[in-house]
Amino acid sequence: MEKRYEITEKQLNFLEDFLDRKYPQVNEEVRVELIDHLVSDFEETSENGNLSQYLSNELGFIRRFTDSRVQLVQVDYDKKVWVQYFSFFTNIKRIPITLFTFLLMYFLSENLSNEVIWLCFFFSVLFIYGFSLFTSTIKPKKLRKFKEVQFLGTGLGFGIPYMMVMIPLVIENRDFISDYSFVFSLYWFFAFSLSIASLIAMFKEKKIILEKYKHLLN
Repeated sequence: MEKRYEITEKQLNFLEDFLDRKYPQVNEEVRVELIDHLVSDFEETSENGNLSQYLSNELGFIRRFTDSRVQLVQVDYDKKVWVQYFSFFTNIKRIPITLFTFLLMYFLSENLSNEVIWLCFFFSVLFIYGFSLFTSTIKPKKLRKFKEVQFLGTGLGFGIPYMMVMIPLVIENRDFISDYSFVFSLYWFFAFSLSIASLIAMFKEKKIILEKYKHLLN
């Protein structure tokens, strides 16, 4: 479509400042994509060059655009967690560790008392959860406004194990641990290994974020 109007440098600066104030949580790539779309649409549809009026008319679109991109960031982060989890069963170097971990849990479930096993399960999973909350924090406060930073230490990878720990709390009969030790071992192993996968994914993502925004830290 042919341009009706060409945005000025002053208007472009206004647009960038507007998005920074209204949507500070948007990462750099989404911000650039959004600005490019808004500028193109404004130049093609504007009849009087009134950028403020244009933006007020496009608030709904901007909100939907940013929300959809934020959801994609969360989905992508969760995918990385599951990639790490399945690598425990596909990576030759990790398979022995995976097998040893499960056999250890099964051995403990068979030989220790229900109370001790329950405590081992409870603390092994919740310790990783608590550790992730502590280590996911990025110290430069200027980066904490980004959603991709806020997603660190969250998501299904930590949410599912946390819920799996909470569920047995409402079960009065703990004898199921010894009665179904193999099944409980699978349950424990899944919660623990998914927590570990989430922790690995979180550290990798944190490293990428710090490298990506290192120019903001200088």
